[in-house]
Amino acid sequence: MQIAIDKNILFAKEAFETLGEAQLFEQKDLTCENIRDFDALIVRSTTKIDENLLSGTNIKFVGSAVGGTDHIDTEYLQKADIAFSAATGCNSRSVAEYALTAIYAFCEKKGLLPQNQTVGIIGVGNIGGMLAEILKNLGIKTILNDPIREKTGEKGFSSLDFLAQNSDIITVHVPLTKSGEYKTQNLLDGKFFAKIKDGALLIQASRGTVCDEEALLKASPKMEAPVIDVWANEPDINIDLAKNCMFHTPHIAGHSFDGKINGTKMIYDACCAHFSKMPIFDFESKVFAKIETRTIEFGNSISEILLKCCPLDCDTRSFECILSEKDVENRKKMFKKLRQNYQKRLEFKHYSIKNAPEKLRNELEILGFNVLK
Repeated sequence: MQIAIDKNILFAKEAFETLGEAQLFEQKDLTCENIRDFDALIVRSTTKIDENLLSGTNIKFVGSAVGGTDHIDTEYLQKADIAFSAATGCNSRSVAEYALTAIYAFCEKKGLLPQNQTVGIIGVGNIGGMLAEILKNLGIKTILNDPIREKTGEKGFSSLDFLAQNSDIITVHVPLTKSGEYKTQNLLDGKFFAKIKDGALLIQASRGTVCDEEALLKASPKMEAPVIDVWANEPDINIDLAKNCMFHTPHIAGHSFDGKINGTKMIYDACCAHFSKMPIFDFESKVFAKIETRTIEFGNSISEILLKCCPLDCDTRSFECILSEKDVENRKKMFKKLRQNYQKRLEFKHYSIKNAPEKLRNELEILGFNVLK
């Protein structure tokens, strides 16, 4: 059995070589000719999976080690009888922590208490649902919008208009769909931005084209500077929008170390199941058990702690080099490099907080930290 793997997928070679011959490829070298004789293909969101890539190959299984599927032609895969699995939910915690960090940093900057804000969550799936639960436990009011779940008869959801009109902070966690009843492309358009409260904060960490960037720019005078992680024309990002952001990051909200490993494990397990193989590689003992625990001394605020663990401020400073580059092709290369070389970011559960004020200990624990007594 031969398995072609994007070289940037962590621990994929170690895991998949238990199933056969695992060969790593640069994303640019994943061509129809180069993978013709392989049985399985393991990719990230940067590889377009369609008939042009797979026609005439021996590929029987495609695994994508990320949650989104807008880079996958699932209709072709079904027609060609090629099995497919995505790592749906692998980085939910990572993106939720990104949003939480943005919320707390915004509140500290404005001198606000998070518990006095109303957070609108658009898309209440793996990520939005997790975030909603954490915010609820923190005592932060939420407004939830998810028409797909609402149509099944679930309660507790509001219209997009109501959310826009009543939320102090809006965070977006929908997949990209380009057609149909629940189309999300340009979901955040001029009509949406016309309804939002003055001074509202937008956190955009879903898919770039979910937001009409020109409409957002036009609405900027009435809004707080947004937090943007995903861009409509990546890697050719909207410079004018980026210059107007509180935080601008290179599509890394889901790039925690835990999220990446979860993605590899989920696709490895799915591949084993498809080919009726026993999953031999033990991620728990070989990877997760070896992640170091870090201790942080409590400083002035919870926001300060969050930014040490999920450093949106540092990521934004790294991003500045793109904004000053005039050549478009160089900007694209720089954006890709920032993503590829992103730091090893651990999720909150790997941190112990020392000397936290007693009145904040419960809040820190709800956020996911281990609080030392």
